[in-house]
Amino acid sequence: MATKFLKDLPKDLDKKISRDFNKLIKDVHFQLSNQNKSEPTTMPVFTGFFASSWKAQNTPVTANHKVENYEPWATQRKIVWQAYAKGQRIRPPRPVVKPRFPVGSGNKVFNYKRTVFIGNKAEYSRYVLESGEIQRFVQGKLGRLIKENMSDKGKLYIGGAVSEKYSGTTLTGFEA
Repeated sequence: MATKFLKDLPKDLDKKISRDFNKLIKDVHFQLSNQNKSEPTTMPVFTGFFASSWKAQNTPVTANHKVENYEPWATQRKIVWQAYAKGQRIRPPRPVVKPRFPVGSGNKVFNYKRTVFIGNKAEYSRYVLESGEIQRFVQGKLGRLIKENMSDKGKLYIGGAVSEKYSGTTLTGFEA
């Protein structure tokens, strides 16, 4: 028997969709955080702050965290800028990728009936988006993750630039 409304879904199907949806959110966060050592994404990693600053929540993510305010990334950035001031071009000695906003910590479970935003808290994230790596991820690997985790189609929005529509973030939708 077909149902017209999500609230009328059988409990076992509702639980399966919820479990699959939460696994999808965790997998996307894992990939964006560049944590997969066997098959790493090509996300930009300099100090590791950008890769460590991905967050999933039910409201748009605001990019307002400065790398200078968070250790160990602030120290790495300082080392690079001091060398740059002396005319040297170096990379940070040891980029640290350690998710600051892990998905699945505590009892946080996302409801598939509500929108979930995955965004980056790093203030300079909109400039990193210019490199095209996130777009390639969305156009390639994201679709596979959705198909692996969900039996139906879904949409994911990636925040990019400032606008008035959603608390200062323009959201671009990608359907897989």
